[in-house]
Amino acid sequence: ALGARIMESSVAYFVEVDSEGLVEGVRFKRPDGSEHRATGRIFVIAAHAIETPKLLLISRTDALPDGVANSSGAVGRYLMDHPVQLSWALAKEPLYPYRSPLENAGIEDFRDGEFRREHSAFRMAVGEDGWSFPGTPPTALAPQLVGEGYRGQRLVEELNYRAARQFRFANLIEQMPLYENRIVPAWAQTDAIGIPRPRIFYRLDELTRQGMARAREVSDRVFEAVGVTFVEHSPEHFGAGHVIGTYRMGDDPATSVVDAEQRSHDHPNLFLLGSGVFPTAGTANPTLTIAALALW
Repeated sequence: ALGARIMESSVAYFVEVDSEGLVEGVRFKRPDGSEHRATGRIFVIAAHAIETPKLLLISRTDALPDGVANSSGAVGRYLMDHPVQLSWALAKEPLYPYRSPLENAGIEDFRDGEFRREHSAFRMAVGEDGWSFPGTPPTALAPQLVGEGYRGQRLVEELNYRAARQFRFANLIEQMPLYENRIVPAWAQTDAIGIPRPRIFYRLDELTRQGMARAREVSDRVFEAVGVTFVEHSPEHFGAGHVIGTYRMGDDPATSVVDAEQRSHDHPNLFLLGSGVFPTAGTANPTLTIAALALW
């Protein structure tokens, strides 16, 4: 009613910039391979922290050999997540998971402090999904118990006994913004309509690894206080799906992509939204901050 128009099944693949440095159009493709062009006065790209930098980087020209909005060279860089140190245990007493939303409690005491000189901060999310995150939900536990010889009523009782006592922490670790953690176009690997897929370079830094080690120690202390008969820590980190960084916000155009208004330093009529503007990750889930920035 207010004039908005949704172009479904349309994939942006090139951002056009004129000689004055203003964005003047966005080219997009349909599934049939046909090419089209959208024009406007102000452009907002909100394709999150992987597709947004990929789009900017593939929009390179002779005038902009490093892509759009990338005079700083920071587009696609400083990729972060909240690497998850998963720790789980079997309590001596029933805790009854699976009776509420996925997570309704956490321990936030380690999100900040002088210790951050030695290891990353972390938040301890208390799971209400038993051992589902580690890979043993009741649907996987039941056949496991069958393999152990349980049958009939004994199977039901043992399944209930173990499922009621499952307990886990998802320790979300603050990751450092590393310049070499990045997204680039995979020029030789294109999708069905010829657009390059993203190529991801990603590793954990030592401060983050030390944070994961500390999270294991604290988890053990909590498990001991609760009273458990079994404890396991994942030897590898899990992803939280909190894709952060890649077009960071900052005051200095030489080291950042957008300013405090999420406006491109290079192109005054281009705005970039999402957690890609976060210069650091912290420990908290990014959704509320993304929403606040979008509303603002």
